Formats: sequence, structure tokens, C-alpha cells
Amino acid sequence: MTALLTVESLCFSVATGHVFQGSKTILDHVSFQVPRGAATAYLGPNGAGKTSTFRILCGLAAAASGSIHFDGQSVEAGLPPARFGFMPEQPYFYKNLSPNELLQGLGKLSGLDKQSLTPRIAEWAEKLEFSDILQQKLSTCSKGQVQRVGLAQALMHQPDFILLDEPLSGLDPLGRECVRKIIQAEVKRGATVLFSSHVLADAEAMCENVIVLNDGQIVFSGKTNSLLNTEENWIIRARWADDQQPALGTADIGSTDICTTEVGTADIQRDADDTWRITGNTEQQRNQIIHQILQSSHSQLISVEPERRTLEQAFVELLRGKNS
Repeated sequence: MTALLTVESLCFSVATGHVFQGSKTILDHVSFQVPRGAATAYLGPNGAGKTSTFRILCGLAAAASGSIHFDGQSVEAGLPPARFGFMPEQPYFYKNLSPNELLQGLGKLSGLDKQSLTPRIAEWAEKLEFSDILQQKLSTCSKGQVQRVGLAQALMHQPDFILLDEPLSGLDPLGRECVRKIIQAEVKRGATVLFSSHVLADAEAMCENVIVLNDGQIVFSGKTNSLLNTEENWIIRARWADDQQPALGTADIGSTDICTTEVGTADIQRDADDTWRITGNTEQQRNQIIHQILQSSHSQLISVEPERRTLEQAFVELLRGKNS
């Protein structure tokens, strides 16, 4: 899959102090690619540099060095406005405007013509479930409603690239489900999505790719599955005939005609569907257990797969490894 966005060796610092001026490094030679037509999560703890990256991509801040290429073209002062949509973490809008008035103005700035604006606004208000507040002032809207309006202004011109900073912040469970479906539908349409979130379960469910930033440096960039799968532990599922129960011997697993092994201790538990779940800690142990199951006339091998961590578990392990 080709990259729509390529960032190479991006550096960014901010001034510190009042009398004695210093500087603090926010991004330290950050490089990554965002694959075309997929959703990518841009993750990191508070202060890692995620929002600064987004500000540079939008042309709201200038990098000290590095390069950005969008669809093969060099970008000097932000991504092309007609081709990307951006929603900041805390969207600020003029409170005396209604969502309809706001979206009319921002839609024109995004290149939408007057004839298509009204039906497009109505379409997105329905999709994001804020049709009932279209004509009331934003000052009377809840944080979650403003969040939905902010997402609509980023999406209604159907951009190629969608940049979202904490798009699920401030939403109730129903709102989060609605926004997740919208993002997935945009990817299915062919859009490329890059978004940050502290709700890692949402990122895991929606994103094919993950970039993890810590202290201004990339600590992981790649497929989500490659981060979540581990080769250290293996899950083996098997079924025993006549309701026989496999037993853990002093070293490993045994049954009526299954010998115990000498490759370490495995964890075993029974699942609701009357299959047994066996966790082996090494590849050697995995192979030995599989061999025993296949050799037995009382057992049936169901599946073998690497144990899968959650994105939150993998994220914590990455950061602890970086800071240890």
C-alpha cells in the first residue's frame, strides 16, 4: 500500500522562559508514513508531540527542519485545504453562530459551492445526529454536540485526507459509536485517516496501522497486528473425547495417552464451548504440545495462534521499554 503522507526527520521546538530564553524540543527527527486509503492511529502520552505534528501539517506552525510530502508533492506551508479536513482536540467556534451558519462559512472555505452546501450540511447533520440543533446558537450546545459539528466541518467536503485530534473526546457511548461508524465509512469510501486518541480500544477497533510517539520520537510505526501479536506466548485450542480432562504434569500437559513433556509449564483452562485453551510460553513448548495432541486418539486440535495483546497493553509495554 503506497503512502499518501510522508514525514521525514521533522524537528520542532518552542521557546521557554521570559528573561533567559531557552528552547524545548517537541519533535526530534520524527519520520513516518501514512498509508493511502486506511486508518492510522497516532498515539502517545500527553506532551509527546501529537498536536504539534498536526499543527505543522495544517500550516499552523513551522517546523525547524525536516520535510513533508503529500501525494508525492512537497508541502511547505500546510496540506492543500481542498484535500484535507481537520478537527482539533478542542474546536473553538464563534458561540453566537448556529451550527448551520458556521458550516455554511467553513464549507465555502473548503471549496463547496453555494448550491451544494445546504443539502451537504443537512446530510452530515443527520449522519452525526445533530439535526435538531442546526438553528440554535453554539453557546447553547453541549460539548458533545459541538464535537459533532466540528467533525462535520472536517468531513463534509469529502477530503482525501482526514486529520482528527481526539475525535471521540466529550462524546457519550452512543456518540462514540456513531463517530466510529462514520470514520470507518470514510475509510471504506477511500479516504485516508490519521487520528490521535487516548481511548486505545477505539484505535484498536478502527485502525489498520499504528504510530506511537513518546518524548518527541517515534517508538513504533507499522501494522496494528504486528504490535498486538506476540511470539512469546501461543494459544492452542483442543477438544478431548468423552469429556476427558487434560492434566498439567510437573512440567506440562498430560492425558490418558498423552505423555508429559519437559519443556516448561503451560497454563490450561476450559472454555464455555467445552474446548480447552492451552497457553505455551515458547515455540518449542508449542510444538511439543501440538505433537502430543495430534498423536492422541482422544484429542482434536482446533487452532493454534499467537497470543494477542490489547493495544493498551502493547502501548504501555512500549513506553516502559523506552523509559527503562
